[in-house]
Amino acid sequence: MTVPHDPSAPDQSDADNVEGRPCPKCGAQPGSPCRSRSGAVASAYHTGRFTKVPRLAKLLRVPTPADRGPGQPWRPGTPPPAPIDPDLPGADIRIG
Repeated sequence: MTVPHDPSAPDQSDADNVEGRPCPKCGAQPGSPCRSRSGAVASAYHTGRFTKVPRLAKLLRVPTPADRGPGQPWRPGTPPPAPIDPDLPGADIRIG
């Protein structure tokens, strides 16, 4: 059975879950970490962004992982996976 990409899946890191959504504060697009006013990668994700992940919603702070380069100029990383078209049939359809 094919399972569509779920940004809240437990096998993903906190960073992947947070970065699966745009940031309302700094305007960071999905797939990139939050940025400071100077454009460098922020040391922690902005609250409005990580509270959209149910298991992280009650935390006071979610730090940006070291591999994202906090304090360094932002560089594009791995783009988020493209969403699956909901009109496409899944493998769980039975015929006959």
